[in-house]
Amino acid sequence: MFILFGRNMGPPALRLVNTFPLPADLAGTSIRVTVGGTTVNAIMIYTSFGQVAAILPSATPVGSGTLTLTFNNQTSAAVAFRVGPNRIGIFTRNSAGNGPGIVQNFNSPTELPLNTLVEAAQPDQAMILWATGLGPVSGNEAAGPLPAAQPSGVTVEVFVGGKAADVIGFGRSGCCAGIDQIAFRVPAGVEGCYVPVAVRAGGVVSNFTTIAVASSGKICSDPTKFSIADLQKVQFPGTLTVAEIALARLSPKLSLPGLGTLQGNLDFGDGAFRRFNSLGLLGSNRGSLSLSGPAQVPSLGGCSVSAYRYQDLFDSIGADVDDPVPLRGLDAGAALNFTGPRGVKQITRHGESGRFEYHFDDDLLGGGIPGLEPVQPDYLVPGSYTLDNGSGGAEVGAFRATLTIPGDPPVWTNQDAISNISRSQDLTVTWSRGAAGGFVGIIGSAADPRTGAGAAFTCTARADAGSFTVPAWVLSALPASGPSQEGVPVGFLSLAATLPQPSRFQATGIDVGFFNWVALQIKNVTFQ
Repeated sequence: MFILFGRNMGPPALRLVNTFPLPADLAGTSIRVTVGGTTVNAIMIYTSFGQVAAILPSATPVGSGTLTLTFNNQTSAAVAFRVGPNRIGIFTRNSAGNGPGIVQNFNSPTELPLNTLVEAAQPDQAMILWATGLGPVSGNEAAGPLPAAQPSGVTVEVFVGGKAADVIGFGRSGCCAGIDQIAFRVPAGVEGCYVPVAVRAGGVVSNFTTIAVASSGKICSDPTKFSIADLQKVQFPGTLTVAEIALARLSPKLSLPGLGTLQGNLDFGDGAFRRFNSLGLLGSNRGSLSLSGPAQVPSLGGCSVSAYRYQDLFDSIGADVDDPVPLRGLDAGAALNFTGPRGVKQITRHGESGRFEYHFDDDLLGGGIPGLEPVQPDYLVPGSYTLDNGSGGAEVGAFRATLTIPGDPPVWTNQDAISNISRSQDLTVTWSRGAAGGFVGIIGSAADPRTGAGAAFTCTARADAGSFTVPAWVLSALPASGPSQEGVPVGFLSLAATLPQPSRFQATGIDVGFFNWVALQIKNVTFQ
């Protein structure tokens, strides 16, 4: 299945096919694909003014070609279209290709609940993953489903929490055309609310999704995020109000043409107050944000990759990952106040699309990069910090929370040895001074400014391990680094250190609040 976006592609109101046989023309919309001299008619699924979905017939040749769309006898200009033997895409709850996936827990042939934070899988449990793009099969998919039909010669691997899972079987679903199912078992030793899942089919890695896994019971938990008690509030239709406030230090080491190597500390404060309904939280990729980085943060021990659209060089350090799940911001007052060893700092509220978020747009709590911007004294030094919101706001009452920034966070020891990274080889990152019970994040991003395509990965590891190896199959999901406007390959690698657990707090209007600290050591690299 594939989706086209544009204008004047179909009728103003959505028209959806819901019976077989599936047509080649739907409400005046049709699609023709030509590859290597062969032209095929796509099988229509739905059409509308700005978005159209269809199935590429299995008889389509592999290679570069063109695609045209016709609506009411008006045909678009031809656009480039490339067809590969397979390109697996896992369906997700938020329809954006990230966050919790459409994966069922196989309890019995008649009990197949959708995996969620409150319907977690157990280790060694059989699971059924829903996807599209395994490859061509024999038969006419326009006429009806082709249950269990398998693409020939395709090797399918499933990775769960960074571990290879036992693949039970795969093939077309028995309900629908163009939709695949993959059955696998949850490997031992993985657990958490956001355990990453990815598929490699024919050597090509899919999008990354997540499942919830619990050693016992139906509700998951993560040491750095939601507890079972938190998630019990959304076990039935309800809401969960969440506050997340972080003190963050970015320590970049950048090599820029004409400026040489620039490095320094940038100290930030950031916060958000959000209300999730049960469906929103269960489908959102925003649920695990204890590390500050460009990708969704997986449960401990795993790696996750998210796509993003390139805007500029420095935005790629913390690229924004799309998540269309709606949520509502809460008014927690005019400002957040931090009190630490170097005095009091304040960040003010910025309304954004009806949300109340607290962050710095044009200023820092402290620090700077010599040669690039004015430098202030560092603010985030080791010691105790208190957070408060004054007298509170219209929806969130007054609160106070404290945390302690450690004096000996992990230090990235092989930073200088990493510059050019092969996406076809494993990458090992090492550090020292990792405290037992803590964890670190390994974060990387790459983009090609010519196409705007970018992707970022985040892996989490125990701090006392001292090293982590990012598998080549994870790195292969990133594009090669293209040159930025500044002439620098767009690629960054970071080591993130944070507290073993965020400081939790409550207030009137807040079910659970998190106050955390994170420090990122960053350098620009080239992904080849």
